[in-house]
Formats: sequence, structure tokens, C-alpha cells
Amino acid sequence: MMALLAFGDTSAQTYCTSDGGSGNVFNVARVQLGTIDNLSGDNNGYADFTAQSISVQQASTIPVVLQPGGPFFLRYRWRAWVDWNSDGTFGAGELALQTVGFGSESGTIAVPTGTSAGPKRVRISMSAFAFRGACDQFATGEVEDYTIEVLPVCEASAGTMSTVKPDVCEENGIAILAATSGGAVVIPAGYQQLFVLTSGTGLVIQQVSTTPQFTVTTGGAYTIHSLVYDPATLDLSIVVPGVTTGFDVNGLLIQGGGTICASLDVAGAAFTVSDPGAGTMSGGSDVCLNGGSAELVAAANGDANVPAGYSQAYVLTSGAGLVIEQLGATPEFTVTAGGLYTIHSFVFPTGLDLSVVVPGVTTGFDVNGLLVQGGGSLCASLDVAGTVFNVNAPNAGTMSGGGDVCLSDSSVVLTATANGDANVPAGYSQAYVLTSGAGLVIEQLGATPEFTVTAGGLYTIHSFVFPTGLDLSVVVPGVTTGFDVNGLLVQGGGSLCASLDVAGTVFNVNAPNAGT
Repeated sequence: MMALLAFGDTSAQTYCTSDGGSGNVFNVARVQLGTIDNLSGDNNGYADFTAQSISVQQASTIPVVLQPGGPFFLRYRWRAWVDWNSDGTFGAGELALQTVGFGSESGTIAVPTGTSAGPKRVRISMSAFAFRGACDQFATGEVEDYTIEVLPVCEASAGTMSTVKPDVCEENGIAILAATSGGAVVIPAGYQQLFVLTSGTGLVIQQVSTTPQFTVTTGGAYTIHSLVYDPATLDLSIVVPGVTTGFDVNGLLIQGGGTICASLDVAGAAFTVSDPGAGTMSGGSDVCLNGGSAELVAAANGDANVPAGYSQAYVLTSGAGLVIEQLGATPEFTVTAGGLYTIHSFVFPTGLDLSVVVPGVTTGFDVNGLLVQGGGSLCASLDVAGTVFNVNAPNAGTMSGGGDVCLSDSSVVLTATANGDANVPAGYSQAYVLTSGAGLVIEQLGATPEFTVTAGGLYTIHSFVFPTGLDLSVVVPGVTTGFDVNGLLVQGGGSLCASLDVAGTVFNVNAPNAGT
């Protein structure tokens, strides 16, 4: 048989002929060589299938499955040679596979380390009765040639990535992730280095950049990878941010089992971004102290973010200085004094030692100063503004000085004394009310606890603390009673935040008359 030209071999070697004989029943029925799967059947002793090629790397292993055609009771001998050094011969040491059996046989062909790149002729020989040489002519089998394309050694190396700050806290809604490239990066001529940001354990690609620094706006796990690649062989337009993964890209590369010479640092530099958000609060209002206490109840607006490993609590502060008074699991607090109060949301690492907070001393500003958002280092979030309550605590106090008084010259002046236990908050005023009888019919109002009466009977002087500007025209002297007014107040079941000393101080005015 004529010498055959090696397919794709630039040195144009001619190979010796080998033939298993024409017209016999012993043939190669099927060859599976790596990704090649050729149902060849009878080819009259020889077939040139060098157009069928597989691409492999140095030091890789190629799976082989061989199936004979012929009587099932015969033992078939198989040999395979590969011209690894591309010298046009199947020399000593190039026998790559030898096996014998009655039916289908399997094995592997190992690609030697250091094999030059390029096409390599593969010769597969099957004989029914004896092992044959690579150049033998015989009459009881078949010979087939194929091609193995050895890829060039890939010199690209992404190196490794590192960072000194793997735990990052979002500040004002963003976090900046920065890594350092190192570890013997190799960028061959025509190659480039890029950096890839992925998210999650699935390494979903989010961004690429020429520098290893990225800005993110969502908490979670991130990784910055180095990628060294040749734009001519790896088209990055296939990357769909949010869809394509680092594993997808790696699978295209030689290092990941693909065919493209490039290098991806799959491990990369890992980051954990925490984005605690205290959210906002609502529900603040003017509240009236009733019975010595007031319930302050706020509502979280549902815009907090509590990452895994974090907890949410609520903080009650007082005054413009935000002095911390109480902490609680719910935004509900009881206070016993008037003043300005604020309920704040606080999202913090679970297990954080809160013993540093001293109620009545530590302020919300102190705590905020410890947080990243306030210039500190603790990754937590405090809703500094919170929702504000103005707790009014008007207290009429008590009166003294009542007693038995005698009407003289048709009138008498009743004078009481405020006991100094009233509380008149900002925006409030204090006045005094004179009532008569057990029904407390209002007779007079005055700026001082001093009234003149002209008839005998039972009188009471009361202290009244009320919002400045309150319309007192609803009081009709001789008709409206102290009980009517008290019923309008929070203390009496109404809604007006004011205070009336209902008991007051009582005078019994006697009016003896000798007659005529």
C-alpha cells in the first residue's frame, strides 16, 4: 500500500504502510478515542481517519474503547502507537496501548510530559491471532490511523489574590472591596490581566475591572479573582453579569478541562460585606403623662435590614443630647417624667456586649461614634433621628389655707396658698378656679388664688395648669362645674393634656345675720 501523508503535519512526514488484509471478516468495528467515536466497520484492511482529531494537553490521559468485528469466540490483539516526537515513524517507546480480549477492550493513552505541540499520528492495529508491528502486512485484522492534536503549553498564570480587610461594612449604602494581586502572575505577550468580582458560593460574576477594586451596594459574600487571558481566544462578551459564573469561565480554560489558554484564580480574595440597616421609626407625638406615667409606642417602618448574625433592638433616649434611658426588644417604653424622648432602632452583631451602655450617662451620640456610620469601626446601625415624643406632664399641684371664714360687711376675701408642687411645662400656664358647693360650680377664674365672695356657703379654690392659649370661653360661671372641666382632661378620661387639682382647698363661709 502507498505511503500516507500525515493529516495536518507541517513537516509532511510519510508513514510506513500497514494492512490487515482485504476482504477478511476480522476488522475494527468501532474506535472511541477521547471525544472521537467512529463506527468504522470493514475497510478492507486499512483506513485513514486522520481527519478525525482530538485536542489534548501535555500529561493528560485519553480514554480508549476498542470494539472488534468478527467471530465472538476469537481473542483479538490490539496495539496503538503514537508518533509523539513527530519524526514520521512509530519508534521504540511509542507503543501507547496493548490489550487482548474476546470483545470490547478499554484502556488509556497517556500524553507524555514535554511533548511538543502539534498533530500526532495515532495508529491502531487489530489482529485476530497475533500482535502485529506498526508497519506489518497481515491478513487477519485491520489498521486505522487517527490524529491527536497536542495543545501548546499554557504559560498564563493568574497568580493569587489577597486582602487585609476581608470583613467590610457598608457605609452610606456602599462598600469598597480592594484586593492585591500577587503570587507569580505570568502575562504572556498579547495577554491581559483583568479582575473579576463574583458573588456567593456560586461565584456569579457581577463586575470586571482593570484594577482589583470594586464598589458594591448589597451585603453578602464576594470574591475578587485575577484573570490572565488572550482577548483573541477568550471572548468576554459571553459573560452576562448576574448570570455567568466563575465556574462557567473556568470550564472553558485548559485548567478547568477546556481548551482555551488562560488562567483564573478561582479561589481569589474573599470578602464578607455586612449591611446592617436600622431603618426608620414613626409614631412620635405629643403625649400626656397620666397617673404619673406615659406609654411611648413607636412603629418600625419595615425598612430595616438585619443580616445573618445580627439582631435588632430599640433604644429610648431623652433630651436633645439623646441620653440613653432604656433598651428593649420592642419599640415600647414607659416613662414617668415629662420631657423630650426619642425611640431609635438599633441593628447590631448578635452577642455584642452592651454593658458599655450606662443608662442616664451614655448617649446615642456616644454609641453612634463607635459605629462605622459615625466614624468608628463597629459594623452596626443606629437610627439616630428616631421618632420623637414630647411628653407633657402638667401638674396642678395642691393648695392649702382653707378653713371657716365669716362673711363681714357683705363680703369676704378667700385666700389660698399653692404648695409649690405644681409643674408648669413650657407652653403651659397656671390659673386658679373658685368653685361653690359640693357640685364644684365654677364661680370665678383668676391669676392668683385669691377671690372675693359675697354669700355664705362652701367654696373651693383649685389650681389649674393648662396649655397657654387654651380657649376658656367654654367655662360658663355659675353653670360649668369643676367635674365638667376634669372630664375633658386626660386625668379625667378626656383628651386634653392639662391638670386640675380637683380636691383643692375648701372654705366654709359663714354669714350670720342678726336681722332687724
